[in-house]
Amino acid sequence: MKKLTVSLIAVCLAASLLSCAEKREANRETDTDTRGKILATVNGVSITEYDVKQIVRRFGHEGEMNPETDQNVLETLVRDELIYQQSVELGLDKNPEYRRKLHQVEAQLRAFQRQEMKNLYRGHIRNKAEVTDSEAQQYFEKNSIRMQTKYHIWQIFYRGERTQIDEAEKDLKSGTPFEKVASRRFPKLPKGMKTPWDLGYLHWNQIPPSWGDIVDRLEPGQVSDVIKGQNERFWIIRLVDKTVDPNITFATEKANIVEILRKQKADELYDTMLSQMKAKSKIIFQK
Repeated sequence: MKKLTVSLIAVCLAASLLSCAEKREANRETDTDTRGKILATVNGVSITEYDVKQIVRRFGHEGEMNPETDQNVLETLVRDELIYQQSVELGLDKNPEYRRKLHQVEAQLRAFQRQEMKNLYRGHIRNKAEVTDSEAQQYFEKNSIRMQTKYHIWQIFYRGERTQIDEAEKDLKSGTPFEKVASRRFPKLPKGMKTPWDLGYLHWNQIPPSWGDIVDRLEPGQVSDVIKGQNERFWIIRLVDKTVDPNITFATEKANIVEILRKQKADELYDTMLSQMKAKSKIIFQK
């Protein structure tokens, strides 16, 4: 049923993509509003307030602007636009070095457009991923034991090369106390300060995804093997204690559950839509 729901939403989104071409003309009209106030035109080419602000930022005088400065900048832009247009007529825009620099700037613009549109598309997909009360309730019932359990954790954490975490694991297995190995990262820890390797009691949604079900399998006093996470993160954790909190209920956790399920649905829908877009598109990788 879950896959069917995602597929139906995907079909609706796919249909909406067909209307994109029809919206382009409307977007051009809307673009007039977002480009800022037109301050001058040079042979039909608009110079807007954003063009003026761009020049002002380049020279770092934004805090010193006044009407006279604005007018001077505008006249400079008009002059430069006239020179640009004349240069194009003379064919100076064919200069190889100019073309190279232009392509670099255009690539930066395309990168910006792709990133911004990806973010907006993600948001669009997310808004389509709805979670019912029934789905949230089922999730809680399936995971209630874990969600009501709080875990007191100590950690040894390193980021980068694995050498240090492997050395820590070797020392732990040789019998060196956990807190002694963990304290090596903090050689100048002030007296009386809370030990930074003691994470206290963690709620279920505070457990890093990389830890998976490892915490659930540990008994108080047990130490994990090395856990590898994203971006070259490494942990060794010790479960100090765990306790069940009956005050944790569906009502207290509903918002967190809905957020998790919405993300899961959005990710599935995103993958489905991406597969459909690839299937309909002609993509050629040049050798």
